[in-house]
Amino acid sequence: MKLFLLTLILLSSAACGRLENSSSQDRALYLRGPTGSTQFNAAAAILARKCSECHGSWSGYSESDFVQSGLVSAHNIDASKIYFRNQTATSGPGPRNMPSQGRPALTSGETQSIVDWINSIP
Repeated sequence: MKLFLLTLILLSSAACGRLENSSSQDRALYLRGPTGSTQFNAAAAILARKCSECHGSWSGYSESDFVQSGLVSAHNIDASKIYFRNQTATSGPGPRNMPSQGRPALTSGETQSIVDWINSIP
C-alpha cells in the first residue's frame, strides 16, 4: 500500500507545472496565430476549413512554403495550382477537380480571398 501511494505521489508531482495536455501535438491546428500578411492569414483560414481534411500537411505552411512548393505563384493566379484546381469550370487544359466529390466548393468570396492573397505576395 505504501508503494502504491508513493507511486501515485510521484506520478502526480511529475505532471505539475506542465502546460501541455494530450492534444498538445495538435497545437498548430488550434492555436495558430498570425504568421503573415492579413491576406495570407485569411487564405490560410479558408484552406484550413475547406482543404485540411485531405491536405492537412498545409496547416503548418508559411506563405513562402506555398510559393516554394509550387502551389501558388506570386501575382499569377493562372499559374497557382491552389487557385486553378479549385475552379469549377471543366473546360480548358489540365484538371480542375478540387474539392473532391461531396465536399463544398469555395464560395466566390473565398475564391476572391485566395486571389487577393496570391496578388499580394511580394
